[in-house]
Amino acid sequence: MSKSIGDALTIASAALGNDPSDRRDAALLLGHATGLSHSQLIARPETLICAQQHKQLQELIEQRRLGQPMAYLLGTKAFWDLDFKVTPDTLIPRPETELLIEIILSQPHTGPKTLIDLGTGSGIIAATIAQARPDWSVIATDESFDALRVAQHNGAGMRNLNFVAGNWLTCFGGVTFDIIVANPPYIDALDAHLPALVYEPRSALVSEDDGFRDLKGIIHQSTALLADSGYLLLEHGYTQQAAVTREMALAGYESTAYSDLADNPRAVMGYRKEAS
Repeated sequence: MSKSIGDALTIASAALGNDPSDRRDAALLLGHATGLSHSQLIARPETLICAQQHKQLQELIEQRRLGQPMAYLLGTKAFWDLDFKVTPDTLIPRPETELLIEIILSQPHTGPKTLIDLGTGSGIIAATIAQARPDWSVIATDESFDALRVAQHNGAGMRNLNFVAGNWLTCFGGVTFDIIVANPPYIDALDAHLPALVYEPRSALVSEDDGFRDLKGIIHQSTALLADSGYLLLEHGYTQQAAVTREMALAGYESTAYSDLADNPRAVMGYRKEAS
């Protein structure tokens, strides 16, 4: 039996729990199943949806009840001022990572630069910067071919954005970059938050040595590949800023620390010490 948009939304909301966030999720999933915008759903509650659309909605609601993230169910996630394709092969973009974009775009814009985004995942950093700085050359790299395919989809049509499969900076000997940026895995394997992230790729979340191995590796790999006037920018966990700053000092960098909008320590920029 066909159901109206209004009835389908009521049933879906109740199945999820019926609080405001559940009603929002139900509306988004109904819009995804029917191809209708939020305003269309609100304006046409009496419109009947077909059996296939209702079946798809039921499947989406069941997956959501089991804990599947909305971004994977919808296939997209907003970041900065763009919508990005995401899949279970990539992390879901976090608002905290927008801090890296803010830092990069706030630096003096003095002409073309070369930027490399390490562990690009869905390509959110690389594509956002490539769009905002069309005179820059941007490289996105990831060791996961599946993630790199998602990033290539998100960066389609951006002529200043290129993609390279590789592990951090190991395949870029003899090349220098003005900006090296990364949001690498930095969660400890025993972190209590990991069970809530079970649907996201563990390899993009967890790092050895209490979550510090990849941060440390990137810092020391970068020293031979960063231009004299360039900088290294890393996102890190909120307890890791002091360790990142110390490691950058050991690698010969001066550094500036940044906090996110929640006032949590979130990023460190490293740049060359001036010769005395």
